[in-house]
Amino acid sequence: MNKTKTMAAAIILSTAAILALNYFLFQILTERKLNLTSVCIAVRDIPPRARIKEDDLTEISVPASYLADHAYTRASEIIGKYTDIQGKIPAGSFFYHSMLYDASELPDSPATQLRSRQTAYTMQTDRSRLGSIIAGQRVDIHASIQDRNGTVITGCLIKGARVIAVRDHKGLDMDDPEGTGVPYTAELAVNTADVQLLTVAEAAGTIRLFATDRSYDSSAEAVLNDKSEIAEALRKLQNPPTPTPSPETVPLPQEG
Repeated sequence: MNKTKTMAAAIILSTAAILALNYFLFQILTERKLNLTSVCIAVRDIPPRARIKEDDLTEISVPASYLADHAYTRASEIIGKYTDIQGKIPAGSFFYHSMLYDASELPDSPATQLRSRQTAYTMQTDRSRLGSIIAGQRVDIHASIQDRNGTVITGCLIKGARVIAVRDHKGLDMDDPEGTGVPYTAELAVNTADVQLLTVAEAAGTIRLFATDRSYDSSAEAVLNDKSEIAEALRKLQNPPTPTPSPETVPLPQEG
């Protein structure tokens, strides 16, 4: 009896082994036939102008014939790129080259480089005023104005503002092969609260950019020189005092 049970168990195990082997052989042959390859797809709808994160995608295997040449396959090629401004990537979609951009390739790339509560401030410039300053540097913003008494006041208004773009008159970056290579505008990342003072400074006088020994210091960025004489003067221009009526203009009380 035991011998019969042993033989039956051996037959069952052998049959299971043969079936498993056949299954694995079938899988191998199927994969070879289909030429399966790994590819990343979106796990959720990704909105326009969004930065792709690791949890936005997952990896699946599909027949190579399903993929077009212009689809990204590796996560490292996708993570950190930005979606196009005119459309979203739906869940389950492949990531095609035409859908994604590096930050430097975006038409509105300065906006993607702003930190919380920052604004991209654009100022007109030229080669003589800009010198060797390039995108990525930090610069001090100096302002020069004439106050109401005709006194010229000048000084550093903002320290360590980040230059996020330098463009020519066609709006192209300095390294764009189709550009002129002549600077026309500079875009700076400044605190939104300081934009009005900068606007007043440009309207009332001039602003200049200067590279200093803080040019590559990332410990502090776009710090307003709050107590400086130039900042105080700009505030007075921004909020002029209300004139006090002279005694001659003060109406006399009416007699009853």
